[in-house]
Amino acid sequence: MLAGDTTMYWYINDLSLDGQFADTNEFRLSLEPLLKLRFRDPLVNERLYCSRQLHERLICANYTFREVISSLSDRNFKRQVMEWITKKGPFIDDERQPNPDDYFEFQREDVTNQGLGEAARRKIAGIDASTFSFIDSRFGFDSTPIMVQHGLVEAPLESIAVENCWTVSNLEQAAQSARPKPQNWRQVIEEAQRRFDGLILADSIMDDLYPNPFSDGIRDRIFELLNVLDCIVRESGLNNQLSEPGQELHRKHFEGEKAWFTSESDTNRQKFKQDLSFCDPKNKSLQIACPWHGKIKIHQFRIHFEWPRPVHQREIKVVYIGPKITRK
Repeated sequence: MLAGDTTMYWYINDLSLDGQFADTNEFRLSLEPLLKLRFRDPLVNERLYCSRQLHERLICANYTFREVISSLSDRNFKRQVMEWITKKGPFIDDERQPNPDDYFEFQREDVTNQGLGEAARRKIAGIDASTFSFIDSRFGFDSTPIMVQHGLVEAPLESIAVENCWTVSNLEQAAQSARPKPQNWRQVIEEAQRRFDGLILADSIMDDLYPNPFSDGIRDRIFELLNVLDCIVRESGLNNQLSEPGQELHRKHFEGEKAWFTSESDTNRQKFKQDLSFCDPKNKSLQIACPWHGKIKIHQFRIHFEWPRPVHQREIKVVYIGPKITRK
């Protein structure tokens, strides 16, 4: 168990896989973000359970989960998935919650030995538990909660409301809520590195932050601003062209009088030219100008980053978090 976190468990909803995918590639595109989240988030990796029968679920046409993954040419991806669902888990059977009336259904489907059943058992025992569902099955599963029937149809005991995540973003947010907030600057940077894989954070950021007293308010605002930058990266396509949601983020946070992100004035660019130049996090022999910054009103903190990005660089380089540079 991870020290200090809220006890929360998630279970893959086996019933949400019933052959709804058009082909192998469509399933891989659906599965890959979940696999990436497991690797970068220790809490999800430790608390996202699946049944030992998950690999037998139908994915597309007449092919099971295991058969689809085995057919892939990407050896690394294949190995990672197969180790998860057949060897490492964690698996429901290894820590199954006991229940004296151990039968659970969803819409006449027996889910006793599936993720839905275990989540319901945990809820009955007073343990926080929810499911992760793939969408577009015949049941939908793009809503929450899922009502699971405890007991036989002819003798029902109760209906259990199981909270449900149906996007990786939902699951990531739920994991974040279950994790204690960082209580010092080092934890803030470690959390940012884990959460925002679209950002490249300079090693020097810790040196800039360390001399300043820790602040809950600054911490929360740092995550709020970095999340927007990370979302910009996620909504970036070929040559960094922004998708429609990305363009909306840019309009909302980079434009107008109340924009969260602005560039220094021409006067400040000249006056503080040296101070607004930073070591390139990817090549410390180079200097990059970073007049663009995110604003934190508390103690006049700023987050400086490279903007606009070079055409062939999808990530955003964040080079400074600390007191406002141009007030010197």
